[in-house]
Amino acid sequence: MKQSVHHIRNKRIPNTRSFSLLDGLPVCLVLVAIVLGVGLSIRAQNRDDLPIPPTFDVEGIPAIKTSDVEHLFVDPSQVKSNLIWDVDRKNHSILITGDRSNIYRLDSPTGEPQNLIDGRSPETVRVSPKGSVFAFIDDKEDRDNFELYLRDENNQVRKLSAFTGKDESVESLIWDEKGEKIYYSQVDYESKTTKICRHDLSTSTCFDLDLKGIWNVIDLSSDKLLLKYWKSSSNQSLYVYDLASKKLSTIEEKGNSTRGFFGQDRVFWLSEGSPECGSENCLMSLEIRSGRRSRIRLPEGILNLQEVKISPDKKSFLIQEMRDGIDNLRVGKLKKDAIVETVAPFVHGSYVIWTTRWLSDKEIVYTTENISKPASIEVFNTGSYRTTSWTKGQIPPQFENKVKPPEIVKWKSFDEREISGYMVKPQKIEGKSPVLIYIHGGPQIIDRPLFDLQDIRFAAMLGLTIIHTNIRGSKGFGIEFMDADNGTKRGDAVKDISALLDWIEKQPDLDPDKVIVRGESYGGFVALSSGLQEPKRVKAVIAEYPLVSIRGFLSQSWIDEFAKNEYGDPADQKLMKQLDWLSPLNNTDRWGGASLFLTRGKLDARNPERDVLDLKSQLQEKGNEVWFIYAKEAGHGVSGRYVTAAMYEFLKKQLRRK
Repeated sequence: MKQSVHHIRNKRIPNTRSFSLLDGLPVCLVLVAIVLGVGLSIRAQNRDDLPIPPTFDVEGIPAIKTSDVEHLFVDPSQVKSNLIWDVDRKNHSILITGDRSNIYRLDSPTGEPQNLIDGRSPETVRVSPKGSVFAFIDDKEDRDNFELYLRDENNQVRKLSAFTGKDESVESLIWDEKGEKIYYSQVDYESKTTKICRHDLSTSTCFDLDLKGIWNVIDLSSDKLLLKYWKSSSNQSLYVYDLASKKLSTIEEKGNSTRGFFGQDRVFWLSEGSPECGSENCLMSLEIRSGRRSRIRLPEGILNLQEVKISPDKKSFLIQEMRDGIDNLRVGKLKKDAIVETVAPFVHGSYVIWTTRWLSDKEIVYTTENISKPASIEVFNTGSYRTTSWTKGQIPPQFENKVKPPEIVKWKSFDEREISGYMVKPQKIEGKSPVLIYIHGGPQIIDRPLFDLQDIRFAAMLGLTIIHTNIRGSKGFGIEFMDADNGTKRGDAVKDISALLDWIEKQPDLDPDKVIVRGESYGGFVALSSGLQEPKRVKAVIAEYPLVSIRGFLSQSWIDEFAKNEYGDPADQKLMKQLDWLSPLNNTDRWGGASLFLTRGKLDARNPERDVLDLKSQLQEKGNEVWFIYAKEAGHGVSGRYVTAAMYEFLKKQLRRK
């Protein structure tokens, strides 16, 4: 594939043999022409052109003036954002991460973070109950294969995991109550099996368990391990492994059980789709000694339960709920089979709440952010009802108050199903605003109004209204909604975008003649399919490292049961033909005049490269405008200053903005 892209570049930049005007000229004139050519080349290099990164091959993208895009970028130090990794209860401190990939410790509100580890981007961090020492997993040594590390009391980092297979990864870890041992799951993706192991910080031992598929360790109580079997985002089951008897027993196999923990001689877990919960997310419990199961009643008014966490003393329960992508928190205590509210919802404003932790028996630490507020860390005291900011988000002054607060939008799809998202509008709009529709990847994730400097820039500088969508297949709206796009129903997700186009046409302040659809990964597939199905209403498409053919995607050797459950069985030819019609590849005769902005990472192992390059070539041969970025050192994700600048110029051209 590299040769194919390189060949295309050479066609755009001919060699000297292509300049037929030089043929037959005297040598002196040829030399003059060469000198003049060198001079022109030097002058061209000195022009106000934004450099194309040496790791990028580009096609169809005109030269970008640095002076036209320099206002898009800011010094990274002007944006301050913090997320929680974990808490050190013994030392009353918080392990945090900022915009860089380091791990810091914060000992007091708005104090100076202490850098603990450089150049790491952990997937998980867990502090020992003894304090100071912590374990983490990351893929620094081998991309996508996570290994287990320990930062010890001497501030030294050492690797604890050891792999024997070709494609192994540590996927989860927990400490025992004394902080002397680490329990973790090690998945072999080649054999599709999992080992549950224990490390005493000197040696590792794996238990004699025959576990097929992906398993995680999620909690420990005395001699019992709580395990989760992950089949797909909508199909997870819980089990308890007794370390003494070496017996594996079922907690919940029906429905979808996503989270769980031990407390008050019970196992608690969040479930949906089970006989007790139905289609909503609920809290279940199992008494360990008697085996009695019960559904825990929650305080009134809770909508869309997201998470429940028990306090260190096992007396209080933190409840997180979500309404249309906006979160809130409250606290209660267990009385028989009901949680009685003791602290009313205490987060005020429209925020997304990230990682929550109990810092002590009465202190809850959490991260909040929204579209115009970078992530910051707050601590709420359930005794004093006081909220303290431990970090403060920071945004460059030129981008403050440039967009309105996120506005929740809802519309009815073709089958009367309600679809929702949120809308970002510039503070000032002249006439009708053009629209950029954004579709997230996954598909089983949820798009929420997070801080997004690119959204702010595009909305403020191009007058764009940006609509982020949570079409069917998104999580956070119940298991039935999440499975409503599976297999034969894939086209229904594209119809959700068509219904949004209908909604846009009815809005007096939006311009239905200037609608651009953008998506990443699977969202790129839906964006491309929307351009295919709506050739008269979609002006342009931005597809970032997209899936372009479901048949091609399912033809890969690594495809597992999750992919088949989501997209369909590749052996089902009737279904494959239906999905072929939906896929943009080989259907460009139905594509209208929409321009395309397309990216692809050479190291992307998720989507077949040949399919992406074929789609690009088919549209080019048809005569459509295609802006293409091929990132030779990127995987499933292509980003950077040049990508942002090129996308800005692409949008500006489609909208005919100066």
